[in-house]
Amino acid sequence: MTKPAYWKRMGLMAAVFLVLALVPLSGVPSYQFYILERGLQNLLVVLSLVILLGYTGQLSLGQAGLVAVGAYTYGILCVNYGLSPWLGLLAAPLMAGLVGVILGFPSFKLTGPFLVVNTIAFAEIVRILILNNEKLTGGPFGLNRIPTIVSGLRLYYFMLVVAWLAAVGTLRLSRSHIGLAFKAIREDEVAAESMGVHVRNYKLLAFVISAVLAGLSGVFFANLAGYLNPDSFTFNESSTYLLMVVLGGMSNVTGGILSSLAVTSLPEVLRFMARSRMVVYSLILLLLLRYTKVLQVENLRRWMRRLRAAPPQQGPAAGPGQAGDVAASSATAGRDKVTG
Repeated sequence: MTKPAYWKRMGLMAAVFLVLALVPLSGVPSYQFYILERGLQNLLVVLSLVILLGYTGQLSLGQAGLVAVGAYTYGILCVNYGLSPWLGLLAAPLMAGLVGVILGFPSFKLTGPFLVVNTIAFAEIVRILILNNEKLTGGPFGLNRIPTIVSGLRLYYFMLVVAWLAAVGTLRLSRSHIGLAFKAIREDEVAAESMGVHVRNYKLLAFVISAVLAGLSGVFFANLAGYLNPDSFTFNESSTYLLMVVLGGMSNVTGGILSSLAVTSLPEVLRFMARSRMVVYSLILLLLLRYTKVLQVENLRRWMRRLRAAPPQQGPAAGPGQAGDVAASSATAGRDKVTG
């Protein structure tokens, strides 16, 4: 990425976050405001997939499991052991990062669909462990009365600041030597290894960074919901996270921000349709996936540049007979000018 392109993306991203910072001042109803907060929470998971899938090329369908690890670590420490929510905020991403190390080891030998199946199995194992460990996690009855770090509008702005720092860090990572190593692995692992990139270490690092962001998202999920249940962390959630990152552009941070907010808000926008709401929602998502290249920010910019650079249309070309008449008239005009 060139320096001008980097600063353009940074400027666009700053404009989006500025709009998000001004939204509460417009008097948004409380429920719509909650949906916006959920969009910010989902954004952290999308950024984790941008690093893992967009930069490194490792497809994961187990992000819901990592979100669950972060959420339940925070909830257990605060509810069962009475620790400060701020300590829970620090401990939950660290625990998710540790689990990310365990999840990353199979990636040394597994690729493609085999890695995807491994991540799906991981998320299901996490959900079953939560479901069966009733004394610690509440099991199917869930974990309730979870305290918040801060409340009300302060929580929204705290999440906004964290999301901004995560987005800036993800964008800067793409230009660092670590990001370049990730992209080399994505393109060709053998070639990257031959150029001196330690593929195993960088793969593991990508899984850890991704897990930390997903665990942080789990902390915010627990703060927003105030109640945790295993049914909140199913395969459907992992599929939705993947949908968000695909719609936004797998390595596009700004597109990921917009898609996470849009996909989170869309079911609520369609709520007036009652029973047909989810059918229409699915059709819209299918259309978005079909034309995802049209909607990606980079492609829109590229097409706008092509339109601006297109030469103006000229008049219709003269036919053979017309060309002869033009030549004859030109010759006559030349003779008249010499005679005069």
